Amino acid sequence: MPQSPKSSIQDDLAKRVDAVVKIKQRLEQEIHSILALGKVAPASCWIVRYQAKGRNDNYWYYKLQASSPIFPTKTDGKLSRYQHLGKAGSQAYIDALEQITRRAKIEALDRSIESLNLGLKDLIEETSKYRQQ
Repeated sequence: MPQSPKSSIQDDLAKRVDAVVKIKQRLEQEIHSILALGKVAPASCWIVRYQAKGRNDNYWYYKLQASSPIFPTKTDGKLSRYQHLGKAGSQAYIDALEQITRRAKIEALDRSIESLNLGLKDLIEETSKYRQQ
């Protein structure tokens, strides 16, 4: 017995909803996996390269910089916009770079999830039209 047009449309909608939900769950799992790798840099932070002048030469150093004071200082515990990372390749530099990379990946996944949420919303609205008929 052939399916009615309404039934095949509903089956197609159900398949599309399932596909979107599965992708969303996979992306959410990716975020959890990234979070399990370690610390994530705050959204307002980035690495800045700056030059320091020594007696005989100039040296390049790096710092983590934030748009507002969030880093505790070592001496008085007040907050600073900067956290010294040292030279390129130092452990602090590598750690900061990994934290920023994790943040960028999570932000990209969040944007994709938001797009999937909009798609789900549209699919639910489409599904409700066929339920009313």
